[in-house]
Amino acid sequence: MYVCGYFLLRICCGTVMNMKLYLKRDVSARDVGFVIVDELGHEKYRAVSVSTKVTKRTNLLLLDANGQPAAKIRRLPIVGTYTFVMRVKKSHITFVMVPVKGEILSYFYGNNWHVNGNIAAKNFTVIDVDKTVILHHRKHADHCTLEFFDRDNELYCVTAAICANLINTVEKPVIKAVNI
Repeated sequence: MYVCGYFLLRICCGTVMNMKLYLKRDVSARDVGFVIVDELGHEKYRAVSVSTKVTKRTNLLLLDANGQPAAKIRRLPIVGTYTFVMRVKKSHITFVMVPVKGEILSYFYGNNWHVNGNIAAKNFTVIDVDKTVILHHRKHADHCTLEFFDRDNELYCVTAAICANLINTVEKPVIKAVNI
């Protein structure tokens, strides 16, 4: 009863201290896709691949539980970078990741966020300029945990996590001897 009352208090007051979602790659579809579920295991979002006939470019569309578009992710073909434009309603944020020797540098354009941690290993935190935590992203064996603290940034947190998971990285590099 106490937990249920606490949950209702958080909803009625409009303040949600932290929310957790789980991101999992959807390998059942033929195109790139992700499924995002809540703590109870209910599907909250689904990211599906859509291609445009004009540019022949593949984008991701984030659909809510009702199948309605909630956000759009578009990858820009800029050499040497992973550049994504994340559009929610009429606003957008650009997320750029630049692979350099042994790490990936990342930048957000359109807000004051930056990344702490190892984005290549999929274990990182997105923080605001005033040091408030926006998103914790943790990689597990078969899924990623997304913990965020502001419902207004939920879609941007989910789309940023998807962008980070679109990069193919080697979490455990192995040195292999080659006979010549």
